[in-house]
Amino acid sequence: MRTSVLCLFIIALITSILMVFGVTEGLADNIAPEVQTQINKRSDLFQKSIDNLPSVEKSLEDKKQATINAMGDGKTSAPQGLSSITKQSKSDLENESGKLESIHENDLNSRGREEMMKKNIINELYPDYSKPLNKQYMKDAKDLSEGQNKLMANLFAKLKEVGVDCKTIKGDKKHEPEYFIKMKNSVNASEARKLGSGFGDTIYNQTFCEELRNKYHCNDEATLKCKRIGIRYTNPEARTIRFNGHTLHNNKMNWGFAVHWKTKRWGWHITPYHPGKTIFGWPEQVDSCWRDNPAAIIADARAYIAATLGVSIEQIGENVTFPPSGRGIGNITPVYCRWRVVWDEYEFGYTYREIYHVCEEWAEDWNERCRLQ
Repeated sequence: MRTSVLCLFIIALITSILMVFGVTEGLADNIAPEVQTQINKRSDLFQKSIDNLPSVEKSLEDKKQATINAMGDGKTSAPQGLSSITKQSKSDLENESGKLESIHENDLNSRGREEMMKKNIINELYPDYSKPLNKQYMKDAKDLSEGQNKLMANLFAKLKEVGVDCKTIKGDKKHEPEYFIKMKNSVNASEARKLGSGFGDTIYNQTFCEELRNKYHCNDEATLKCKRIGIRYTNPEARTIRFNGHTLHNNKMNWGFAVHWKTKRWGWHITPYHPGKTIFGWPEQVDSCWRDNPAAIIADARAYIAATLGVSIEQIGENVTFPPSGRGIGNITPVYCRWRVVWDEYEFGYTYREIYHVCEEWAEDWNERCRLQ
C-alpha cells in the first residue's frame, strides 16, 4: 500500500512539473491515456469528523440561496453571476437562447460552420503546421516529450532497484470509442539501421480524419397518429316518428290516460300533462305514476326514441313533442282493457343530430432513412 502511494506521489509531482513547462501536450501525442482501475470505497469519515453536520449543511444551503437571491431579476443588466463574462441583459440572453433552441438538429453542423467561418475560429482550431514557428514548436514539444520519457524510464528503474515497483494492475476499464486511420509506410533495412535499434521493417504514422467526405441521401418521414378521439355533433334537424298504439299502451302506459267518450268506450290519449280530476263530469282513468311529473314522461319518451333508433341519447333533443291533444292517427281499435280503445299510431316530434369524430390530440413520429451515395 505504501509503495503504491509513493508511486502515485512521484508520478503526480513529475506531471505537475511538466505542466508548468508545457510538456504535457507533446506527451499526450506519444503515450496512451491511462485509465484508473482502483477506486477506494466511500467511507463516512467526513460525516463523523464534523460536529453538528446538519447545521453546517443548512448554513451552506442558506449561503447558496442567498447568493442566488443576490443575483437580482436581471431585467436591465446581466445577473451578477454572468457580469464577468457578458454585458448583455437577461432579456438579450433569453433571446439568444431562443434562437439557438429554434435551430433544427439537422442544421446544427451547417450553422456551426457558418459561425466558425464568421469568427475565424477555423484557424484557431486547426493551426497551420507548415509555418516555421509552428514547425519549431512541434519539434520542441517532441524533444521535450522524448527527454521526459527517458527521465521517467530512469526514475522507474531506480525505484525498482530499491524495491518500489510501479506497475498497472489490470482491472475493469471503460474506453470511449476512438476513430482514426493508420497509414502504412515501408522502411527498408538501411533506413531502419539509420533510425537506430528498436525499429522494425514497418512503422505507422497515425493520421486522424478531420472532415468526413461521404455523402448521404436521406428521406424524412413524419407519421401522425391520433392519441385522443373526440365526439362532435352536427346541427340538430327536426324529425317525426310514429309508434304503434297497442305497443305504447302495453309498454308505456304511464305516458297516457283514458278519457270517457261514451258508455263502455274510453279513448286512450298520450300527453305528458295528465288531468287532475274529471273532464265533462266523468272521472278519467289516470293510472300513471308520473301524473304530476310531466318532465319524467318527456325524458322517458326521449330515451325510448333513442333506443328504437339504436343511437345515443345525446343525439336526441331534450324537447320531445307529443301528439296534439294526445290523439293518434288512423283507425280506433279496442285493447280489451277497461273498455279502452287506441289509435293505430301516435306521432311524436323530436330533433336529431349526427355524430362525427375528430382528433383532439395528435402524436407525431419522425423517421429518417439515409443511404450512402
